[in-house]
Amino acid sequence: MPDRSHQLEKCVHLLSSKSTDDEKLAGLLLVPKVVDAQDVESLEYLLCSMDSRFIERLLRTGIKQATASELPEAHSSKEEDSVVPPMLSIALFVIDVFASHSSLAQRPQILDHMVTLWSVVSLNIPHISSDAVQVLCKLLTVDPAIERLLTQPAPLAKVIEVAGHSPPNSLELTQFMDYTLSKCSLWLHSQPAPSVQLVAGWVSLMNDISLQFSQAEAMLKFELIPVLASALAPLDSKDAAIVNEMVACKAIVENIRSGCMWIMRQRSETTEYFDQALVLASHAVRLWPHDIFSMRTAADSSNSRSKQPKQKAAELILRLACIEGQAATDSMMIRAPPDQKSVQLTGVVAADADRLLLGWKLPFCAEIAASWLEWADEWLDSQDDSEDVDEASMYSLMGDVQKLAEAAVTFMIDWKERVESERAMMAASPELVASVVHLLGRWLATDTKLHNQGLPILAMCASWIDQSDQYGQAIKEYMRPSISSALETCEVDEAQYVDDLKTHRLRHKSKRTQDFASPWVGTIEFDDLARAVYGILSDEEMIRQRRAHNN
Repeated sequence: MPDRSHQLEKCVHLLSSKSTDDEKLAGLLLVPKVVDAQDVESLEYLLCSMDSRFIERLLRTGIKQATASELPEAHSSKEEDSVVPPMLSIALFVIDVFASHSSLAQRPQILDHMVTLWSVVSLNIPHISSDAVQVLCKLLTVDPAIERLLTQPAPLAKVIEVAGHSPPNSLELTQFMDYTLSKCSLWLHSQPAPSVQLVAGWVSLMNDISLQFSQAEAMLKFELIPVLASALAPLDSKDAAIVNEMVACKAIVENIRSGCMWIMRQRSETTEYFDQALVLASHAVRLWPHDIFSMRTAADSSNSRSKQPKQKAAELILRLACIEGQAATDSMMIRAPPDQKSVQLTGVVAADADRLLLGWKLPFCAEIAASWLEWADEWLDSQDDSEDVDEASMYSLMGDVQKLAEAAVTFMIDWKERVESERAMMAASPELVASVVHLLGRWLATDTKLHNQGLPILAMCASWIDQSDQYGQAIKEYMRPSISSALETCEVDEAQYVDDLKTHRLRHKSKRTQDFASPWVGTIEFDDLARAVYGILSDEEMIRQRRAHNN
């Protein structure tokens, strides 16, 4: 049996820069025979010793062979008719071996091939391009590869262009773009201070894919909905603000809004994709509410030419979200509670899970409505006492949001009665809890008419703030405006009220001389929520801590 280390040295010698191309090719063919694919140490030694420029030449030569006139059948969409250039097969196999190990995948000798690998994907030839996709998916698991991509986004932009002119599902390029863009967004979210160049690369890619979504027809438009949704889902409003400050995202927003509205307006013909479009619109609204929503003034409305289609589209998105959100709550409310046997077998949360699936759209609809309320508050404040505000349009939209908020309050109270604890609600669907609280926090700060009915919500929120490490802080921020608003309607100074809570002497006197004065102020539920929001210990908590300290 030949000495394996001797065989490895022979392979390294053949692959060195001093060898001829024929010797290097022979060395590549020896790699799988002398090096185990899981032997990272030997692979690293081989990678550091070989001439990586030769692999790049193989890739480029293979691309020329694939596109040469003597291989017209290479572009056939039938896999059995396609011809795989040997140069490409060898190069892709070798790169794939190294890319399978993260410690090697981030080496410059491997990352330098990324641009050419994108070109191979753009060929859109069965077997060849799919192999390149497999290699790139492995590379994109390491941050340096994502940084390379965002630094040089043009090759992926070419793939996006190819997808727009390809037969449906030819190589499932849209799924590959889904994976790639979501990876880029996850990386962007994880960076506390990304560079302008990398942010510009992300925006460039999103511009390209959203433009395809806006302009595409038939199946491609529908296939791109989850691609864009997956790309936006990892980001939060802080990420969006940072990105928009560096590079304007208006083109992305407009393309998404345009594409979503085309689908929503033709709901009867695109029913199965309507819900997906609503989810995508929800992500765009959540990240860029100021770019999505725009309110024309009364002066604008008097001039038919100045009416803004963008603003009409935003209104339609909001109205549809409110309608679909109410439908989601109705679907969950009319579902009978699980029988006692199911509860005993699986627990109340699992037994109630199927019912919650019926209302899966509610979190997205609630986020759209909550984002609109936040935008509307800021926008109205910026108008001061202007008489040009289109009050009729604003009141109409407020009415739609009010119906959704009322339905959400009824649903949350019913849900609590079914599962019997706030902890069970949070365990069942934390996203649903957070999004509905976001909506109610904004609406209850706007309109006190729902305060009587919404009183049980206060105790729920106080419990979630105490119990949830992941969502507790967000719920604090969501409910803080409602507390301030309730105190203001009763002419209670907020600073004095907080001091009273801290000293455990609630001396404030509420003045309910106005019809809109909140009935919350003075209740135990309100005080408990305020303590949770302001981080003030209750009497019970102080006694518990003292006992624990003494013990």
